[in-house]
This record gives sequence, C-alpha cells and structure tokens, in this order.
Amino acid sequence: MNKLFKFLNFNNSLLIKKILKFINNQFPFKIGLTFTALCIFLLLNHYRYPRNSIDIVGYIERVLYDMRFELRGQKPMSGVVGVLAADDKSIEAFGRWPFPRGIYEKAFDNLKKSGVKWIGFDVFFTEPSHRLLEESIYEIEHLFQNKQLNYLNFKAELQNMLTYTPGDISLANSIHNYGSIVQGFYYIENYKQIISSKYDWKSSYERLKNSAIDFINFPTGMSINNYKYLYSPGVVTNTALISGQSKSMGFVNNAPDADGLIRASGLVKIINPIDSSQKTVGPPVMVPSLALALSANYLSSQIVINFDHTGIDSIDLYPTNNQNPLINIPTYYEGHGKLLINHYGNFVNIPQISLKDAYDNNLPKKIPEILILGGTGTGTNDKRPSPFDENFDGVGHHAAIVENIISQNFMKRPISAPFLEITLLLFSGIILSYLFKKSSALKSSLIIFSLIIIYYYIDNKYLFGNGNWYYSGMFYLQSLSLYFSISIFKYFIEEKEKKKVKVAFQHYLNPSVINQLIENPDKLKLGGEKKFLTVFFSDVRGFTTISESLSPEKLTALLNEYFTPMTKIILDSNGLLDKYIGDAIMAIWGAPIHLDDHADRAVHSSLKMLEELQILQNKWHEEQLPFLDIGIGLNTGEMVVGNMGSHKRFDYTVLGDSVNLGARLEGINKNYGTRIICSEFTKKSLIYPDKFLFRELDRIQVKGKSEPVRIYEVVDFNSVESSFKIKIIQRFEEGLALYREKNWDHAIQKFKDAILTNNGKDAPSEVFIKRCEYLKTNQIDNNWNGIWIFNSK
Repeated sequence: MNKLFKFLNFNNSLLIKKILKFINNQFPFKIGLTFTALCIFLLLNHYRYPRNSIDIVGYIERVLYDMRFELRGQKPMSGVVGVLAADDKSIEAFGRWPFPRGIYEKAFDNLKKSGVKWIGFDVFFTEPSHRLLEESIYEIEHLFQNKQLNYLNFKAELQNMLTYTPGDISLANSIHNYGSIVQGFYYIENYKQIISSKYDWKSSYERLKNSAIDFINFPTGMSINNYKYLYSPGVVTNTALISGQSKSMGFVNNAPDADGLIRASGLVKIINPIDSSQKTVGPPVMVPSLALALSANYLSSQIVINFDHTGIDSIDLYPTNNQNPLINIPTYYEGHGKLLINHYGNFVNIPQISLKDAYDNNLPKKIPEILILGGTGTGTNDKRPSPFDENFDGVGHHAAIVENIISQNFMKRPISAPFLEITLLLFSGIILSYLFKKSSALKSSLIIFSLIIIYYYIDNKYLFGNGNWYYSGMFYLQSLSLYFSISIFKYFIEEKEKKKVKVAFQHYLNPSVINQLIENPDKLKLGGEKKFLTVFFSDVRGFTTISESLSPEKLTALLNEYFTPMTKIILDSNGLLDKYIGDAIMAIWGAPIHLDDHADRAVHSSLKMLEELQILQNKWHEEQLPFLDIGIGLNTGEMVVGNMGSHKRFDYTVLGDSVNLGARLEGINKNYGTRIICSEFTKKSLIYPDKFLFRELDRIQVKGKSEPVRIYEVVDFNSVESSFKIKIIQRFEEGLALYREKNWDHAIQKFKDAILTNNGKDAPSEVFIKRCEYLKTNQIDNNWNGIWIFNSK
C-alpha cells in the first residue's frame, strides 16, 4: 500500500510539473491572443460608434493621421486654385474689415481680365452696408441737379437710398457682370437660433432654391425625409440684392473634430427650413458646399448624390460636355457626405493674391483660374487649425478641397479598410505572439521595430502616400502591447532561470562575461578574435617558503585575504579576472567590454594593489604572519581573446606573444628588485601618462624572441610629493645613459648617487653597479648595443 501511495504521489508531482510547464509555455501565447482580441473589440466598437465620447481608437487614429501628414511633408498645389486674400496689406489700404463694398467692382474687373474664371465667397454680406451722411447728401444733390428727384418722389427715393447704398449696388453689379461667382452662406445647427431671431428665414430659403442639387438617387422606397440627421433648420445668406446676382451658392460651414482640428468637411446638407414660429417654410432641399459648387461649375459638371440605406454613399460630378471626366468623390464618416481633406501643407503653401493687388491691377502673369475670397489679415478672425498649421486660415480649407476635387487627389477610407484592418490584427497577433514566445528579448525588439518600420514604409509610400487612409493605431498598439507584456512575463519567468545560471557561475566567471553569455549565447562557441588589450600578471614572492611555514588552513585563509581586495580592484576598474594560477593572478583590460583607456586602468590598478597590500602587510605583521610581497608584469598589444578549450569545457582568456611577454615581465622583477614592470608598449598606450611615474630600466631580449623591448618600472602615482622619487629616477637614468655608452666608471658613480639619494637603497641601481663592474672586467663586442639578454624564462 505504501508503495502504491508513493507511486501515485510521484506521478501526481510529474503531472503537476507537466501542467505547469505547459502553462508556462503557452501563457505568453495566450497573452498575445488576449491583447489581439481587445484591440479588435476596440476597433469594432469604433466602427459602430465613431462618435462615442470614450473612443480610444478615434483619438489614436486622429493623432497618427496628423503625424502622417507632417512626415509626408508639404506638397505643391497645381496653381489652378488660390486664395483672394483680404490680408494685412488690404486692411492697410481699405481700412478695417469688412471693407467698403465699392472696392470689389474694380478688383473683380481686373481679375476677370487676368484670366480668373471663377470666384468663391468665403465672406458674408448679410446686411446692407451703412450709408455715410456725406454719401446721402451728395446723392440727393446729384438727383436734384439732374431733375430725377422732386417733392413728389422724394420720400420713395429716400427710402430706396436707405435700403441700398452705392457700395451694395456696386458690389451687386460687379457680381452680376462677372457672371461666375459662387457666393457663400452658412446653415444653422440649432433651431433655437431661429426662434430667438427676427431674421427673414423664408427669404433666405427662397434665394437658396436656385442652388439646390436636383439629381439625387435614393434606394427604393426611400426619400429625402428618411435622412433627417442631415437636416438643418435654416440658412443665412447675403442680402437679396447681392445674393440675387449669382446663379450658385454654397455653404461654408466647416465643423472641426473634437480636438479643434479640421480634417474632413461636409460637401452637402439638407435644408429643412422653419421660421421663428417653428413652422415649415418649404420642402427640404439639398445644397452643396462652397467648394463642391465651385468645383462643379468650373468643371461644367452636374452634382449627383447617391444614397444607400445608411446615408450618402457617394457623390459624383457628371460632365455636361465631353471635355471633362466623370469624377467620383469618395465620402467618409457615417454617410454624412464628408470628404477627408488631403492637405497640402501650411497656409503659405496655397497660392495667394492680395485683394489690394487685384484692386491695383498688380497681378502676376500666371494667376489661378479659381480664387476664393476670404479673410487672412489681422482681425478677420477666421483661424481653423489643420494637421499642418495651428494658425491655418479657414479659406484655405475650401481651396484645398477644390484642389482635391478638380485634380482628383483625394484622401479616402477604402471600403475594404475595416476588413483588412481586422485581418491584419488577427494574423499579426497570432504570428507575433508565437515569435515573441520563441525569441529572446533582443530578437523580439528587432522583430517589433523592423515590423513597425516596414509597415510605416508601406503605409507612407503605397497607402497613405497614395491617398488611402488605413487605420494603423491598433496595429502599433497591439504590436507594442504584445512585445511589452510578453517581455515582462518572460522577465519574471525566464529571467529567474537566467539568475540561477548567474548565481551558479559567478564564482567561476567574471560577471561581465556571464551577462554577455546570458544575452548572447553564441559567445559560448569556441573561437576568438584579435584585439588590442593590456594583460596583467602578478605572483607572490617566495610562496614556497611561506607555504612551508603555515598549515594548509592558515595558508588558504592568507591567500583568500590577499586575493579578495586584489580581485575587487580589478573588477572595480572594469578589468576581467582571467584566472588564479596557484598564488598568481592573471587579468586583462579591454575585453569583453571595450575600453579605450585599458592601459591606464591596468597601471592604476597595479599601483592600487600595492597600496592595498601595504595595509595587509601591516595587519599580518601584527598577527605574526609571514611577510608576503608580489611582483607585477604588464604588457599591451594585439592578442587573441575568446573562449578557448574543448567543446565541453572552455575558458574566456587571452593567448599570444603579447600575453607571454606580460608573464615574462612579471618574473623579471626579481632580476631588478622591482615590484611592477611594464613594457614600452603599455607606456605608449597610456592616454594620461603624466598621472604616473616611470623609470626606464633596460632594453632586454627575452628567451625565444629576436626583437628587444624597452621596459619600465612603474614607480608610483605622479603627485606634488613625487619630487624626491623624481630625483632618484633622474640620477638612475643618467647612469643608464652612461652605461649604454660603455662609460662604466661614470655610470657606477651615477648609480651610487641614486642609492645615496634614496637613503642607501635602490635595487635597480645596485643591479647596474654589479653589471658595470662585470662588463668592465670582461671584454665585450664593439657592436654591443646595451641590450641585456635573458636566456631563461
């Protein structure tokens, strides 16, 4: 029975482990699918309720829509459409806005002669202009003189003068004579404005009838009354005298999005007129916008509106002659007949003619064929921000729309957009979840950013760049959400395993190497690369004697106490502790982390080790432990660095002649009675050599090498207290120069001076005194070059 329970418990534990492993393996994939489902839900919700106040998708897409325009940059317009600007120059010439109406006749006459075919009004003349007293006196006097006025008709003529001023008449005549002017009006959003006003809404409606769109196609069984969400209760037009001179009018309303920017504009509206008593004035009529009316007139085309069951499906311009093409205008947004404006840039990018220049006939040779009159000067108060420009003048939107229509340069939401957007989210969610689950953090980063860059390129060049607006916000949100969520999950689950590896190996490998192995497992492969590095070797002097005088336990404790601070100095300076070789230490600077100042760090660390060793020596002396001293060798040069060994076991280390020379220099300290020797290559590689004191020791040739090398003793840090040591170095180097000249006696004297300067002790000087005495009594070759050859390692 006990065996049975043990068997069941064992198998249950295995089952639990398998279940946990399956969950761990599949959980990242489930995270990805969850975020994908959430993004698809948000997108579907936006399609159904685009005006929802909590529309995250709408907000994100509007921001990205604007960014696309900014990244695309300015685009030149064709030059066919421009703005007739009531600018600051015109205000300076004609006075404050609105200008006297008498100025337009001359300006329009000059424009017509210059080739302007159509003019649109983004300005209003809804009330008669105020007559000046001087004008009235002058006109009455003129009428009496010409016997056109007498006491019988004086009252009627005076009433007529109060109704129509010369400016109004002049403007009306100029519009009539021009023959191709589309006047602007605006429709009322709120019927309360009509109730509280004494405005003659019926007259405005009657004046509007001539501009109504006649060609409207409804689905079977439906009429204009089925689309009341497009209704407006009334309009405000120019005065009867002025508006009666045009055959066409169009509304100028441009409702901004929730953030105040204008990205789309309505092209048609249904006017269902009511008066102040809320009685219907007449049957509903559909009217065009100013931009649509201008475009249709310029192209000699008939406006045709096509409805489906949800609203306006499309707007067509059918040519009335064979010269112009059929234009299908893509509409956007809930069947309201709105056109996405394909903006061309800042307002200054739109061709502009100053009204003052038109009045003075100071016009360019090449002039737009369509001009839209609008206020752009200070005080005209018609700023309507666009994705390009916060200070965009409202008249510029009308100009951009006309340019879009006549050049068929549309920005549109293709019918296939929702299907493709959902499909993209679904497939990318599945694929990315799988890839992120299988990939490391670095590879996942490369995948996500590569994918975003590729999608942006395709969108910018082939989709948005060609006027097709596909939503991308949910794709970016989904991709980044998947990346971060799965990365966080992998961090908490998989990084635990990495930490276990790190804890297990930190006693054997340098932490920097461990981190590189964790982040880049390919480094575990055998092989190396050539790098310019500095290698360090240190060795305990007389270690055999010390080991014989201590028990194994005390010897181990002594070595550990010595190794600990020495290793810390190496690691703190970003050096790599290569290995311990008995009582010796091997280290390198410059790998695996690249360091420009690897030679400086190696020299600095060597001197710090001697300082730390002095503290330990004092402590060991008090504890009556043996005296322990070290020798250090440094060399800089090209060496092979990497993982060396077999496929089953290898070490990250360095190999090469430069490494061997560093090891030889450590041992050569014994020959000169020094503690730190570096090669000329290390000294030359220093970025800040003035921080250290060096003494040139010799030119030597080690066993197995044919080329000599100059060696230096690293004496100390260079400081204000170094003058005493500098004197010793100077006397020694003077003796060294004489030695190389074979001037033995004078050389000996200089070396003795160095010893005296150092209170009777200077090991290198003592070595050279003995060498001079030997060479003086032994014949040497006349070609002797001062190089000392070491025949043993």
